[in-house]
Amino acid sequence: MKKLFFIFFIIASILPSLRAEDFSSCFVPGEVSKYKIYWLGIPLAWSQSSTDCVTNNGRELIRITVLTGDYTGIYPVNDKTVILIDPVTALPVRTDIILNEGSTHKINRTTYFHKKKVAVFQDFITRDIKEVPIKEDTQDLYSFIYSTRKYPLTNITNKTHKILVEGKIYNLSFKIHEDKKINISGYGDVLCSTIEPIAEFDGIFIRKGKIFFWVSKADRHMITTVKTKVAVGKITIELQSLSGPGTDFWIKNKKK
Repeated sequence: MKKLFFIFFIIASILPSLRAEDFSSCFVPGEVSKYKIYWLGIPLAWSQSSTDCVTNNGRELIRITVLTGDYTGIYPVNDKTVILIDPVTALPVRTDIILNEGSTHKINRTTYFHKKKVAVFQDFITRDIKEVPIKEDTQDLYSFIYSTRKYPLTNITNKTHKILVEGKIYNLSFKIHEDKKINISGYGDVLCSTIEPIAEFDGIFIRKGKIFFWVSKADRHMITTVKTKVAVGKITIELQSLSGPGTDFWIKNKKK
């Protein structure tokens, strides 16, 4: 999912110098987060993000797999996004997207060549291939989201971030509003920052309008809730569970 999940997962910090820092702690192999998506209070779809380690061309990389599907068929959704990331630099190596949302269908791949300062975008439906100029530290949405776990949320308003999404560079900035306690099943009340991302690109169910995220101030800066208005009602996304290794708040405080 884009702006939702995947902004859904867009809560960020300033990234001073990706090549000079180690972001390995931001990626937890075996982590699985699950969300439920509601439309007007009706369970409409689900989304799951999982992280594991893979070897690609001799490199040890992190693979993030994001799956999204619908419950009811009211709004058909069947998405799969796979991102390969260098865990040390938090730079994407390749992003593969298969997207089926209502009448919208996409299949594309972005391959990054950071030292050459270029990314190659391939659209497998239209057969178009194009090179996109990038900087050595250019990220995609998901590598950006996970890497922001390294910094305090208060830093995110200090900079406009440039993110590569489906062959185009977009600006992404944030506003932070008041803190709020969000009740999460299995965890109780969790103190969260209210984040308003300002992005130029679209996402699942979101074509226009404002969107708000509630992001935990505790470890991992998990997105606990997302709310937005659409032309035919309201969309709400809620964190259902987080599993995997670790000893932080999300693992130690999970209620049986």
